[in-house]
Amino acid sequence: MIRSTIRKSQKGFTLAELCAAMAVSGVLAAVGMPAMASFNGKAVVTAQSEGLMSALRLARNEAVSRGEQVSVCAMDPASAESGEPKCLARGKNWSAGWIVFVDRDDRGDIDDADHVVSVQQAPAPAGVVGTGRFVTYRPTGVLLSGMGHFRVLAPGQQLLDRDVPGAALICLNKTGRPRIAGEPDCN
Repeated sequence: MIRSTIRKSQKGFTLAELCAAMAVSGVLAAVGMPAMASFNGKAVVTAQSEGLMSALRLARNEAVSRGEQVSVCAMDPASAESGEPKCLARGKNWSAGWIVFVDRDDRGDIDDADHVVSVQQAPAPAGVVGTGRFVTYRPTGVLLSGMGHFRVLAPGQQLLDRDVPGAALICLNKTGRPRIAGEPDCN
């Protein structure tokens, strides 16, 4: 009689119940991981796009308010690590970040006469490809170089300027206003 009362008071899970619960949680994790990775990739692309659009708007506003040419250039990744950021010498890779500066000699490079307004390292590990290594705004706020665009790619994608699923396209029109395009090109 004592044994039967002891067994009735014990509580817990059996090994079979524990195995079934582990199997269900494993299936849920396997289903949820790709969705989570996709969500993370979209968040990274959005953060990178917003950061770059903010820098382009800042450059345009600075050009108009200062009455001088202001450029935004792709940051050289090696100079970003050294603590003294410089513009990328050649290429179209904007993934390391960008620099907004008053470009008094209109070369797209930071010289002694130029004034750095803002340095922004890439906020997220996404890839960014532009049509050139710098963009210059005239004192009127209009682009000096004409139209251009930037493609922001999710982490792990190749740096190619073409339409890829999950990528964002930032278009600059002749007036210099940036916008995110809903179509695969800026037309």
